[in-house]
Amino acid sequence: MKQYKNISSIKILSLAFTILISTTILVSAESTLQDNSKAKINKMTVKLVKKLLLTKDQEAEVKNILNEYFNGLENISGNGSIEKKVREIAEAKIGKLLDDKQKMKFEIIHEDWWTLAKN
Repeated sequence: MKQYKNISSIKILSLAFTILISTTILVSAESTLQDNSKAKINKMTVKLVKKLLLTKDQEAEVKNILNEYFNGLENISGNGSIEKKVREIAEAKIGKLLDDKQKMKFEIIHEDWWTLAKN
């Protein structure tokens, strides 16, 4: 009976250790994804600020839109048609922020600009 209790204790400790390690890895992976998304958001926003001469308010809104975009991608990864729709929604929101001259410039650079989201 004592040997059975020792084996059960070892199994419980092993399970607890596995859960602890798994949780740590998951938190680390989520943190890395968030850091990566933040870096992409900053890079993409800086490019638009330079190319389209965004105001501070426009810059802040673009960051919010891109944050929503990347959060949406995390929740739907692997579904290309939905990813395309999320991108279209983000692009439409950005378009609403821009004046006519900025919209013209955005039309020229938007495909190249979106490649920054994948790098």
